[in-house]
Amino acid sequence: MSNSSMLYTRPATSLTPALIIYLIDASHSMNDLCGSVTKIDLVNRALRDVFKDMVRRSMRDGIVQRRYKVAILAYSTEVVDVSGGIRDLPDLVNGGTPVLSAGGETDTSAGFAAVESLLQENLARFQSHPAPLVCHLTDALFTESDPTNLIRRIQAMTVDDGPVLVENVYVADKMLRSSVGDWHNWGGVVKPGQLTNEYARVLFHLSSPLPETYRQNINNYGYHLQSGAALFFPGVHTDLVRLAFAVSSATQLK
Repeated sequence: MSNSSMLYTRPATSLTPALIIYLIDASHSMNDLCGSVTKIDLVNRALRDVFKDMVRRSMRDGIVQRRYKVAILAYSTEVVDVSGGIRDLPDLVNGGTPVLSAGGETDTSAGFAAVESLLQENLARFQSHPAPLVCHLTDALFTESDPTNLIRRIQAMTVDDGPVLVENVYVADKMLRSSVGDWHNWGGVVKPGQLTNEYARVLFHLSSPLPETYRQNINNYGYHLQSGAALFFPGVHTDLVRLAFAVSSATQLK
């Protein structure tokens, strides 16, 4: 493996688009309120926003370049391929952003097994592209089997740019030890001691490090994520889910 400072530097271009897989927990608890909206509504809004961001980042001369490829998988008792496989961003947006609905149990392992299969089938053609990123959002403990080994296998898959990145967004209250006044000044989660919740710590340990290039790109939007932060976000706030989804698309551009 090359020097770590050289990893995650490959730009997303129309010839080498970045692959982002959104794995969304759509179990029945996602119908619960988070503030004034349901958690699943929060996710639907954040997905719409991140696709708008990707489109904006992919514009050249008024045309959306194919800089991103996106897959959306939703899991509950079973896994649903919401996007219909890996799609070019312009095609996905032109068809209208899919809207997720929630119901059923939380089979996290089934979700990650579907991600692993998708990557096994497609990774070879992304060897010269930015490292794929899996953005997993959940609000609940896994009720079926433990997905740890699956996630570790996914993180062991590599392309020239580096290992596949796994980001976890956990929608739960009061998991941070110290309250945050302004999320734009928040440094991110650097160590498990910052978390009060045991399951949050499990997901933190299963999250990839935030690549330096991504950190710089996201901080250009007015955030202050610090060096050493993990790709782990408490999705307790619309701004945070938005931030987490914005990070998922913060590859280098050319």
